[in-house]
Amino acid sequence: MQELTFILDELSGDIVVEDNEHLDAETLRTLQNHLGAAREIACARPLVKIEPPIIPLTESDEITVRIAGYYHNSLTEGTGRRSSVLFQSCPLKCKGCYVPELHDQNSGKVISVKKLAELLLDPKFERDGVTILGGEPFAQPEGLNALVKRLRSKNCPHIVCYSGYTLEVLREKAVTQSFIGEILSDIDILIDGAYVESLSSGAGLWTGSGNQRVIDLAATRKSGRTILYRG
Repeated sequence: MQELTFILDELSGDIVVEDNEHLDAETLRTLQNHLGAAREIACARPLVKIEPPIIPLTESDEITVRIAGYYHNSLTEGTGRRSSVLFQSCPLKCKGCYVPELHDQNSGKVISVKKLAELLLDPKFERDGVTILGGEPFAQPEGLNALVKRLRSKNCPHIVCYSGYTLEVLREKAVTQSFIGEILSDIDILIDGAYVESLSSGAGLWTGSGNQRVIDLAATRKSGRTILYRG
Protein backbone atom coordinates (compact mmCIF):
# COMPACT_ATOMS: atom_id res chain seq x y z
CA MET A 1 0.00 0.00 0.00
CA GLN A 2 1.35 3.41 -0.97
CA GLU A 3 2.03 5.80 1.90
CA LEU A 4 1.07 9.46 1.69
CA THR A 5 2.59 12.37 3.58
CA PHE A 6 0.28 15.18 4.67
CA ILE A 7 1.75 18.55 5.66
CA LEU A 8 -0.49 21.03 7.45
CA ASP A 9 0.39 24.68 6.88
CA GLU A 10 -0.56 26.18 10.23
CA LEU A 11 -0.47 29.73 8.82
CA SER A 12 -2.80 29.25 5.86
CA GLY A 13 -4.67 26.10 6.87
CA ASP A 14 -3.71 24.45 3.56
CA ILE A 15 -2.78 20.77 3.46
CA VAL A 16 0.04 19.59 1.20
CA VAL A 17 -0.29 15.98 0.00
CA GLU A 18 3.11 14.74 -1.15
CA ASP A 19 3.83 12.07 -3.81
CA ASN A 20 0.24 11.80 -5.02
CA GLU A 21 0.78 11.75 -8.78
CA HIS A 22 0.37 7.97 -9.03
CA LEU A 23 -2.82 7.62 -7.01
CA ASP A 24 -5.79 5.96 -8.68
CA ALA A 25 -8.89 7.98 -9.57
CA GLU A 26 -10.96 6.67 -6.65
CA THR A 27 -8.33 7.65 -4.08
CA LEU A 28 -8.00 11.10 -5.64
CA ARG A 29 -11.78 11.56 -5.49
CA THR A 30 -11.76 10.54 -1.83
CA LEU A 31 -9.05 13.08 -1.05
CA GLN A 32 -10.89 15.82 -2.89
CA ASN A 33 -14.15 14.99 -1.11
CA HIS A 34 -12.39 15.43 2.24
CA LEU A 35 -9.89 18.19 1.42
CA GLY A 36 -11.46 20.09 -1.44
CA ALA A 37 -10.19 20.83 -4.94
CA ALA A 38 -6.45 20.31 -5.44
CA ARG A 39 -3.87 22.75 -6.78
CA GLU A 40 -0.61 21.37 -8.12
CA ILE A 41 2.71 22.50 -6.69
CA ALA A 42 6.26 21.21 -6.98
CA CYS A 43 9.81 22.28 -6.27
CA ALA A 44 10.42 25.52 -8.19
CA ARG A 45 6.72 25.63 -9.13
CA PRO A 46 4.85 27.36 -6.29
CA LEU A 47 1.20 28.38 -6.17
CA VAL A 48 2.19 32.05 -6.02
CA LYS A 49 5.41 33.56 -7.38
CA ILE A 50 6.41 37.18 -6.79
CA GLU A 51 7.86 38.89 -9.83
CA PRO A 52 11.23 40.55 -9.22
CA PRO A 53 10.91 44.31 -8.82
CA ILE A 54 12.29 46.62 -11.47
CA ILE A 55 14.80 48.73 -9.57
CA PRO A 56 17.47 50.83 -11.31
CA LEU A 57 20.91 49.55 -10.42
CA THR A 58 23.45 51.91 -8.88
CA GLU A 59 27.22 51.87 -8.83
CA SER A 60 27.10 50.35 -5.36
CA ASP A 61 25.20 47.35 -6.74
CA GLU A 62 28.34 45.63 -7.93
CA ILE A 63 27.03 42.08 -7.94
CA THR A 64 23.73 41.06 -9.52
CA VAL A 65 21.86 37.88 -10.40
CA ARG A 66 19.18 37.11 -12.96
CA ILE A 67 16.05 35.62 -11.40
CA ALA A 68 12.56 34.61 -12.49
CA GLY A 69 10.95 35.42 -9.14
CA TYR A 70 10.77 34.56 -5.47
CA TYR A 71 8.20 33.43 -2.91
CA HIS A 72 7.63 32.75 0.75
CA ASN A 73 6.04 30.03 2.90
CA SER A 74 7.31 27.02 0.94
CA LEU A 75 6.98 23.73 2.82
CA THR A 76 8.40 21.49 0.08
CA GLU A 77 11.93 22.77 -0.56
CA GLY A 78 13.87 22.08 2.61
CA THR A 79 13.44 21.84 6.34
CA GLY A 80 10.55 23.77 7.85
CA ARG A 81 9.17 26.91 6.22
CA ARG A 82 11.28 28.49 3.46
CA SER A 83 11.63 31.66 1.47
CA SER A 84 12.77 30.66 -2.01
CA VAL A 85 14.24 32.25 -5.13
CA LEU A 86 14.27 30.97 -8.71
CA PHE A 87 17.52 31.67 -10.55
CA GLN A 88 17.02 32.18 -14.28
CA SER A 89 19.06 30.22 -16.87
CA CYS A 90 19.96 26.55 -17.08
CA PRO A 91 22.51 25.03 -19.47
CA LEU A 92 21.36 21.47 -18.66
CA LYS A 93 17.78 21.73 -20.01
CA CYS A 94 16.70 18.35 -18.66
CA LYS A 95 14.05 16.51 -20.65
CA GLY A 96 10.67 16.79 -18.98
CA CYS A 97 11.78 19.65 -16.72
CA TYR A 98 8.90 21.08 -14.64
CA VAL A 99 10.02 24.64 -15.32
CA PRO A 100 11.43 24.93 -18.88
CA GLU A 101 10.64 28.65 -18.78
CA LEU A 102 13.64 29.01 -16.48
CA HIS A 103 16.11 27.71 -19.08
CA ASP A 104 16.51 30.90 -21.16
CA GLN A 105 19.50 32.93 -19.98
CA ASN A 106 17.94 36.12 -21.35
CA SER A 107 14.60 35.87 -19.55
CA GLY A 108 13.81 36.97 -16.02
CA LYS A 109 15.11 40.18 -14.48
CA VAL A 110 18.45 41.32 -13.13
CA ILE A 111 18.46 42.32 -9.47
CA SER A 112 21.19 43.29 -7.05
CA VAL A 113 22.22 40.67 -4.53
CA LYS A 114 21.74 43.24 -1.78
CA LYS A 115 18.09 43.85 -2.72
CA LEU A 116 17.36 40.15 -3.29
CA ALA A 117 18.61 39.22 0.17
CA GLU A 118 16.41 41.94 1.63
CA LEU A 119 13.35 40.55 -0.18
CA LEU A 120 14.06 36.96 0.86
CA LEU A 121 14.51 37.96 4.50
CA ASP A 122 11.40 40.16 4.61
CA PRO A 123 10.46 40.23 8.33
CA LYS A 124 6.74 40.08 7.48
CA PHE A 125 7.18 36.38 6.72
CA GLU A 126 8.20 33.52 8.99
CA ARG A 127 10.98 31.22 7.81
CA ASP A 128 13.41 28.55 8.95
CA GLY A 129 15.77 29.33 6.11
CA VAL A 130 16.17 30.21 2.43
CA THR A 131 16.16 27.87 -0.57
CA ILE A 132 17.83 28.72 -3.88
CA LEU A 133 16.54 26.93 -6.99
CA GLY A 134 16.47 27.33 -10.74
CA GLY A 135 17.09 27.02 -13.46
CA GLU A 136 20.64 26.26 -12.43
CA PRO A 137 21.91 28.45 -9.56
CA PHE A 138 25.53 27.39 -10.15
CA ALA A 139 25.37 28.84 -13.67
CA GLN A 140 25.73 32.21 -11.90
CA PRO A 141 28.49 31.29 -9.42
CA GLU A 142 29.67 34.78 -8.52
CA GLY A 143 26.16 36.05 -7.85
CA LEU A 144 25.18 32.87 -6.02
CA ASN A 145 28.21 33.10 -3.77
CA ALA A 146 27.51 36.77 -3.05
CA LEU A 147 23.89 35.97 -2.18
CA VAL A 148 24.89 33.18 0.21
CA LYS A 149 27.36 35.50 1.92
CA ARG A 150 24.81 38.31 2.12
CA LEU A 151 22.19 36.01 3.63
CA ARG A 152 24.69 34.78 6.22
CA SER A 153 25.68 38.34 7.10
CA LYS A 154 22.00 38.99 7.82
CA ASN A 155 21.83 35.94 10.13
CA CYS A 156 20.01 33.58 7.79
CA PRO A 157 20.26 30.33 9.80
CA HIS A 158 19.88 27.73 7.05
CA ILE A 159 20.47 27.69 3.28
CA VAL A 160 19.45 24.98 0.82
CA CYS A 161 20.66 25.07 -2.78
CA TYR A 162 19.52 22.92 -5.71
CA SER A 163 21.77 21.99 -8.63
CA GLY A 164 21.44 19.79 -11.70
CA TYR A 165 25.14 19.04 -11.30
CA THR A 166 26.25 16.40 -8.82
CA LEU A 167 28.39 17.32 -5.84
CA GLU A 168 31.32 15.54 -7.49
CA VAL A 169 31.00 17.62 -10.68
CA LEU A 170 30.66 20.83 -8.68
CA ARG A 171 33.87 19.98 -6.81
CA GLU A 172 35.62 19.54 -10.16
CA LYS A 173 34.31 22.89 -11.32
CA ALA A 174 35.49 24.47 -8.08
CA VAL A 175 39.11 23.75 -9.05
CA THR A 176 38.93 26.53 -11.65
CA GLN A 177 35.90 28.45 -10.31
CA SER A 178 36.67 29.44 -6.74
CA PHE A 179 33.20 30.86 -6.12
CA ILE A 180 31.75 27.36 -6.37
CA GLY A 181 34.11 26.08 -3.71
CA GLU A 182 33.12 28.95 -1.41
CA ILE A 183 29.43 28.17 -1.89
CA LEU A 184 29.93 24.48 -1.08
CA SER A 185 31.83 25.52 2.05
CA ASP A 186 28.92 27.58 3.34
CA ILE A 187 25.49 26.17 2.43
CA ASP A 188 23.79 23.62 4.69
CA ILE A 189 22.10 21.30 2.20
CA LEU A 190 22.76 20.59 -1.49
CA ILE A 191 20.06 18.83 -3.50
CA ASP A 192 22.00 17.57 -6.51
CA GLY A 193 21.59 15.75 -9.79
CA ALA A 194 19.84 16.33 -13.08
CA TYR A 195 16.11 15.67 -13.35
CA VAL A 196 15.55 12.28 -15.03
CA GLU A 197 12.00 11.96 -16.29
CA SER A 198 12.02 8.14 -16.28
CA LEU A 199 12.97 8.16 -12.57
CA SER A 200 10.31 10.63 -11.46
CA SER A 201 8.27 7.92 -9.75
CA GLY A 202 11.20 7.28 -7.41
CA ALA A 203 11.46 10.88 -6.21
CA GLY A 204 12.00 11.30 -2.50
CA LEU A 205 12.17 14.13 -0.01
CA TRP A 206 12.28 17.52 -1.82
CA THR A 207 13.43 15.91 -5.09
CA GLY A 208 11.95 15.49 -8.56
CA SER A 209 13.49 12.15 -9.58
CA GLY A 210 14.98 9.15 -7.84
CA ASN A 211 18.60 9.84 -8.80
CA GLN A 212 18.70 13.17 -6.98
CA ARG A 213 20.29 13.36 -3.52
CA VAL A 214 19.65 15.52 -0.48
CA ILE A 215 23.18 16.01 0.87
CA ASP A 216 23.88 17.26 4.37
CA LEU A 217 26.85 19.44 3.48
CA ALA A 218 27.53 20.48 7.06
CA ALA A 219 27.98 16.83 8.05
CA THR A 220 29.83 16.09 4.80
CA ARG A 221 32.40 18.79 5.49
CA LYS A 222 33.01 17.43 8.97
CA SER A 223 33.32 13.77 7.99
CA GLY A 224 35.13 14.11 4.66
CA ARG A 225 32.62 11.78 2.97
CA THR A 226 29.22 12.40 1.42
CA ILE A 227 26.49 12.27 4.07
CA LEU A 228 22.84 12.23 3.01
CA TYR A 229 20.30 14.23 4.99
CA ARG A 230 18.13 11.93 7.10
CA GLY A 231 15.70 14.41 8.66
